[in-house]
Amino acid sequence: MIRDIEFHADDGTMLRGWLKTPDGAGPHPVVVMTHGAGGHKEWFLPGLSDVLLSIGVASLAYDHRNFGQSEGQPRFEIDPPQQIRDYRTAITFASTLPELDKSRIGIFGTSLSGGHVLVVGALDRRVKCVVSQVPSVSGAASSTRRYHPEELNENRRRWDEDRMNRFLGKPPVTVPHSVDDPNDAIAGQSSNRVKFFRTLSAHDNRYWKNTLTLRSLEAMADYEPGIYARLISPTPLLMIVSQAEAQLALPTYQSALEPKKVVITRGDHYDPYMDEYDTATGAARDWFAQWLIR
Repeated sequence: MIRDIEFHADDGTMLRGWLKTPDGAGPHPVVVMTHGAGGHKEWFLPGLSDVLLSIGVASLAYDHRNFGQSEGQPRFEIDPPQQIRDYRTAITFASTLPELDKSRIGIFGTSLSGGHVLVVGALDRRVKCVVSQVPSVSGAASSTRRYHPEELNENRRRWDEDRMNRFLGKPPVTVPHSVDDPNDAIAGQSSNRVKFFRTLSAHDNRYWKNTLTLRSLEAMADYEPGIYARLISPTPLLMIVSQAEAQLALPTYQSALEPKKVVITRGDHYDPYMDEYDTATGAARDWFAQWLIR
């Protein structure tokens, strides 16, 4: 069964998504999940939720505030601390639903939300299992990898200018989320990133707009979720890491305590959504089956 759901965040913002539950009597174990930076729930998550259904696990997916069907202003703005609070509200909402087993709640995140689940898994003991796919683990490290020093200095100048303008009541500056030029200073794209967003936006563009607020880039550069990994234990942690990001992500994995597991996929950040989809999805399925099904 699948049905639309909505619930209020702590500040009253309405968050919207879906709930998929297996056939048969509940209450069912459930995985709470949401998308990465700038996307929406229709990207990647439907396939994963169908795989979870095949093993008897429900899924609750929702759009981050300011994106997709969820409310929130300004549109297309990423606020990691608020998104983490919303994740925990989604867990609370799941706990109120009679068809779900509040003692068997897992969380899944990918890319930016892959970093979020490291934080939520460390802070929220209602979570019984964590899967973090190609996570953002360090905004500072990612920024130095993505930008040349001159580009980073220019971005910082623009962030400060935008902060002043917003303080004076001007609207937030927006920038493209994904661009075609791999040398663009804003995004520092790989060709695989461009292919990924072109493919998914062509497949489902009901809510997609190639836009982020400039402040979103600053917020992500300031974000350091990897430091929470060592606090997740005794909750089981699976990290799915791409070869291209292993040097950055594996120290985070090594800082975590048991029980834990790492799966390394071929290619870069976007391959788990494309060529390595079966490997990544299968690993997540097996981890949730091991720790949520009894």
